[in-house]
Amino acid sequence: MFSEALISNEKNIIIPEEYNFFGKLVGEWEFDWIDNNSPRTVKGEWLFAWVLEGRAIQDIFICPSRSTRFDNPQPDGEYGTTLRVFNPYSKSWDTAYCWTGRITRLEAKRIDSKIVLTNIDDPKEKWVFAEIADDTFHWQNVTVCDDGTWYINADLYAKRRS
Repeated sequence: MFSEALISNEKNIIIPEEYNFFGKLVGEWEFDWIDNNSPRTVKGEWLFAWVLEGRAIQDIFICPSRSTRFDNPQPDGEYGTTLRVFNPYSKSWDTAYCWTGRITRLEAKRIDSKIVLTNIDDPKEKWVFAEIADDTFHWQNVTVCDDGTWYINADLYAKRRS
């Protein structure tokens, strides 16, 4: 069965623990996505699982959430998936986010206590996981300005469901 071949119960030993950036995220999360360019907050859900014999983490990003998408439709809503594969040569995670009509390739590295994913095609675009705890995390969509400052396009605050 496809799901049995895809989903894994744990991380593969080929990934050193010091590079297990995303392991704490495995599980189900609900979140508030805050658009910093317009006054709106949208409820969503984010599901993470080990896949490919524990050599990668895949997620499903749903915004608005399945329980609110018909009551609160969003013209820019997303229902996508990300595949994060550890790269033992670069000691980073090769990442691809896919949603209707688009694929974004990123490279993820730890910078201090944050996981920073940089768009391969546009290094000014970053996704940042910060403040990762057992039951919460903070995510940001960032644009690096010409002067090097970071403009935060969106904040996402997640709470663990399971």
